Amino acid sequence: MASDAHQVPVNLDDATLTELKTYCEFFSLDQNDLINNVLSHFLADHESIDLNQLALGYQAMGQLNEEIADEFSLTEAEAASIDQ
Repeated sequence: MASDAHQVPVNLDDATLTELKTYCEFFSLDQNDLINNVLSHFLADHESIDLNQLALGYQAMGQLNEEIADEFSLTEAEAASIDQ
């Protein structure tokens, strides 16, 4: 385990634990390394999907946001002229 590693308690059901042990024994892998690698890949994939979806959402809403801003620009101009 790396020196910057931290222990995190995780509960696995019996079947999952058995599969993990069997897999690691068969491929001569350390359970901690496998779990860390799988989790890191999962989080990286999940993050990129969310960021892409967020970017697509901003692009899709861009036209609507521009229309809303245009509608209120006249109202803001009227309010500014009243204050003067």
